Amino acid sequence: MGKDTEQAGSPNEENRARWGSHLEFLLAGVGLAVGTGNVWRFPYLAQKNGGGAFLVPYCIMLAVEGVPLFFMELALGQRLQQGSIKIWSRIRPYLKGIGLAQVVVSFSMTVYYPIVMTWCMYYFYLSFRNPLPWVESECDSTREDYSCCVSDPAKHYYYVSALQVTSSISDNGGFVNGVVICWVISWILTYACLFKGPESLGKAAYFTATFPYVVLFCLFCRGVSLEGAGKGIQVLFTPDFSVLYDPNVWMDAAGQIFYSLSVGFGALICFASYNPIKNNCCKDAMFISLVNCGTSVFSGVVVYSILGFREVSTGIKVADVEGGPGLAFIAYTTAVAEMPLPQLWAAAFFFMMVTLALNSEFGTVEACVTPLRDFKIFSKMRRELLCLIVCCVMFLVGLPMCCRNGLYVFNLWDNYSVTIPLLCVGLLECIGIMWIYGMPRFLKDIEYMTGSVPHMYWQICWKWVSPLLLIVVLLSSLIKKMIIPETYEAFVGCEDHPINDDIPGTPNWNRKIPFTWWAQFFAALMVIAPVMWIPVFIFWKRNAAVQPIPYLQGMIDQGMVVEEEPFSFGDEWQKFKKRIGLKNNRAGNQVGNTGGCVIENKGARDPNFSQTVTKA
Repeated sequence: MGKDTEQAGSPNEENRARWGSHLEFLLAGVGLAVGTGNVWRFPYLAQKNGGGAFLVPYCIMLAVEGVPLFFMELALGQRLQQGSIKIWSRIRPYLKGIGLAQVVVSFSMTVYYPIVMTWCMYYFYLSFRNPLPWVESECDSTREDYSCCVSDPAKHYYYVSALQVTSSISDNGGFVNGVVICWVISWILTYACLFKGPESLGKAAYFTATFPYVVLFCLFCRGVSLEGAGKGIQVLFTPDFSVLYDPNVWMDAAGQIFYSLSVGFGALICFASYNPIKNNCCKDAMFISLVNCGTSVFSGVVVYSILGFREVSTGIKVADVEGGPGLAFIAYTTAVAEMPLPQLWAAAFFFMMVTLALNSEFGTVEACVTPLRDFKIFSKMRRELLCLIVCCVMFLVGLPMCCRNGLYVFNLWDNYSVTIPLLCVGLLECIGIMWIYGMPRFLKDIEYMTGSVPHMYWQICWKWVSPLLLIVVLLSSLIKKMIIPETYEAFVGCEDHPINDDIPGTPNWNRKIPFTWWAQFFAALMVIAPVMWIPVFIFWKRNAAVQPIPYLQGMIDQGMVVEEEPFSFGDEWQKFKKRIGLKNNRAGNQVGNTGGCVIENKGARDPNFSQTVTKA
């Protein structure tokens, strides 16, 4: 691993790890952005929200929200060369809460997301059975729910045999042995690929980021050759432009773009911090974002071509499909059971899903480990040991999802631990960089790193369009959470044989049940846990001395130093009072930044406040 010749002014950066090559960074970035949601969430959202018409809001949100925020995070990490917590504390001490919020959100994500990889790994193992365990011939005629199994063997196997789901989140039911074993394996794989940082992660990305595309292409070739494939693709892309008047469609598009690109977790900042300072992060952002969204569309074609075949073979309508795990473990398995060589296509699909989940897991775990490494207390600890401790803690916290009620616990984490906090973090990132760190300074940073000033388009998106969109999506999400009762889809069984005598079965085997009081309390705690650090640090560090980030020597030599003024809440309050005509009693003077030098503050709130000018 090499060293960067242009340092950002922090002692620990001289020994900072680096990617083995730029290709490793690109592959790791693609792996982080492209996950299981591209395969099972985007196709479902597109089909539900007007088919081909959904691509209109999807592409607009990609252009004005996704790519600009992706570019901004890469530029921030590449310029300051540190993890998320240290970066925000260097920009302003009271913004440290943003970095801590990103770490907590990433922690929440890495606690529940591996269960998806675990289920896929379990189904990968099951795919080698002959016959497949979710076919009608495997239904046990001695069971009381035999009629349910025959009516939908894939759904029956998923709920009753594979996950052994209980009828309530309150009913733990004990561990599912097969799931626990795969849970252990998934975390061993995660640690094995991460313990050396970008050195081991970059090498693993050569396989984990490219193999899913090989499988997708093979599935595409097989899927489009099946009878009924055209009908499935037609259902996916037939446009219904009337849905564009529905604001929920635009909210779904914005949410899918924001979450699928992994913006706000701090993982992009960590990945970019391992890049050399002189690197065109604009091109990287556009490449990874476009690959991510192209993968979503391509995955939709693959999945819906196979669902079209399912309709021809079983009579189940293409549109009769659930988003999320149901699409992969029920709809796809039903279709693949009717194909020639079903074990081959089932194993290929679920191994692809394992690698997709593993890729995303790498980034979010790294977003937790890297900021810890930037603290003195952990900087002397071997990375292998720190990574092991972090992985063990996450392993234990997420272990309850391996119980029989684990599907409900997963849905609770998925619905509440990330959505609202991530929107808050994204909004405050825009405000912190554009309005506090300062757009002129940020533009000069990017000009030095890439060789050109960012286009006016990026500036408008960063300062106005993206924050406004995030505010709209955040408010709509909060209103939706308050209006719609907090419920979950409980498995109750088919109408002929419900699993619980007190709760009748339904045609789709699920029934919406209100969350228990403790589940609602836990959901509120998951929302508050990341966000609360932001106001805490704003209040705690509001008067802390600001230490401006030194300019790089190369920037000074090229005259890329801009006029700066220390920012504090007291300063902004004085400006506001002056605007409305109140008397300004502020004492002290400020000396500008001149001659291409670095401003160093001697206590922004001190009555004897002054600035000294020194060379970087």
